Amino acid sequence: MKDLNAAPGSTSFSAFWNELCAYTRQGMAALRAMSWPMLLACCLGLAFLITILPLAIMLFALVMLLRWASNGDDTDTDTKAANSSQPPQ
Repeated sequence: MKDLNAAPGSTSFSAFWNELCAYTRQGMAALRAMSWPMLLACCLGLAFLITILPLAIMLFALVMLLRWASNGDDTDTDTKAANSSQPPQ
């Protein structure tokens, strides 16, 4: 007889675990099939994606934020410079 009081989510966790194990097996099979130079290239590409790319995106966003923040001051200095260059009347 089927268990009427099964824990909620237990079937979805079992399905998730089975899928995760299947993906892991596929990944291990792909790693075993790769040559050493291809494996090294994949490792370097993964290291680039994990470390350097987010750093570059964050630095780009920081520079854009600083340029945007400093852009508001430029309009005030331009009008002051224009007014100060005129001779007093």
